[in-house]
Amino acid sequence: MLHCIKYELINLVRNKVVVFWMLGFPIVLGTLFFVAFGSLADKEQDYKHIPIAVIEKGKAPEGFDILIDALSEGEEALFDVKTDSPEEAEQLMEKGELDGIIYADSELSLEVPGGAGIKSGIVKSVLESFTSRYDIITSVAEKNPEKLPQLLKNLEAEDNFVSSSYNDANKDPYVQYFYNLLAMAGLMGSMMGMYCAINHQANLSALGARVEVSPMSKIKDILSSLTATLLLHNIFTDIGAAYLVFLLKIDFGVPFWVIIAVNFLSTLIGDCMGCFVGSVSTMKEGAKNGILLAVSLGLCFLSGLMFGGMRLVIEENLPIINRINPAAVIVDCFYSLCVYGSYEKFWGNVLVLAVWCALLLAGSFAATRKRRYKSL
Repeated sequence: MLHCIKYELINLVRNKVVVFWMLGFPIVLGTLFFVAFGSLADKEQDYKHIPIAVIEKGKAPEGFDILIDALSEGEEALFDVKTDSPEEAEQLMEKGELDGIIYADSELSLEVPGGAGIKSGIVKSVLESFTSRYDIITSVAEKNPEKLPQLLKNLEAEDNFVSSSYNDANKDPYVQYFYNLLAMAGLMGSMMGMYCAINHQANLSALGARVEVSPMSKIKDILSSLTATLLLHNIFTDIGAAYLVFLLKIDFGVPFWVIIAVNFLSTLIGDCMGCFVGSVSTMKEGAKNGILLAVSLGLCFLSGLMFGGMRLVIEENLPIINRINPAAVIVDCFYSLCVYGSYEKFWGNVLVLAVWCALLLAGSFAATRKRRYKSL
């Protein structure tokens, strides 16, 4: 098996198209991002006095008014409430002078501008945190009132931890593009996974014909090829990440070993996706390349690679997309540790990616085992 891995690595390195897309393109695009955003990103920016509007549509949950007042007072205020008039709020939103409109009713809702960024995300996080805690506290107060003091103590300890984590986090709003860049580098590796599958199909390549008549089992042969593909893909992606972190000095807000771990996940799902497409279809190489390129870039578009506020827009309108889109989940791995400091959320994202990999691999193996040829 080691012998197969060795020669699979040699075969992949000789493919100049693969080397460019896996190594050259992320470095070039990362450099362009750095040049484009370098003069715009203010790494010392504090997100204070975020302009919002609060519109009362009904009776808001108890304590919401107190929360808004507390977050809108003093020089260090998080929010700056501009108006409580629906008409004026809409006008300010159209002018781009608001980062969110909160509608206070029995259920809180939020409207964000079209170019929603990290400030709108902060408003959304505050509302989600208040809503979840309100539900927990009211439920405990009704069913187990004796446990309420301990619950409040635990929530206070959590506040201190999150506050410390947020203060140490990278608040640069443009770092999300570099998160997406690494996600794209992982998913673009689907081309390597596709070549792995094609080279095991007798009707698509001469090498595949020789492999099909060899005595080695198909699953063992594909696993050795996937191992070589994953190894080389990880090396390329980690080189690109090192270039961003150590040469361009991009602050990802997490230790470098976390970047390597997330890179492994992104390359694994990219390779499995390519292997699946290469295995289940008899289309020619060019058609499969086109499909994988379109799918990879489409997923990255939905996660915010081309438009930074796309994830938030999708979260407001169709959140299930962000839960199953591999690119969005990869980006959320960084966000969960950098912004929220939550390993629980991080491992939840890892589980989603693992399920995707298992499904894609199962589909690839099933398609490979069923393949038969009349003659070779």
